[in-house]
Amino acid sequence: MKTILALTALASTIAILGPTQAQATTISRAWYCYASSPSGSGWSTSPSRVAAVQRALAECARRTPRNQTCTIRYCR
Repeated sequence: MKTILALTALASTIAILGPTQAQATTISRAWYCYASSPSGSGWSTSPSRVAAVQRALAECARRTPRNQTCTIRYCR
């Protein structure tokens, strides 16, 4: 019972304090990529540019018919 109470208190403290400085720095340095086709689009964020590009293209491909191609419009 004490363990559950201690874990609940710890989780509440973490939730109240929000992201740490290290996490905020990582989030602010993340890549945001946007891919589109004539009928679909997709986006992704990641600290890795390659991962953001791949995920954006995968999201776009899920929403695009087979005869159309997705392209990266921008990564910032």
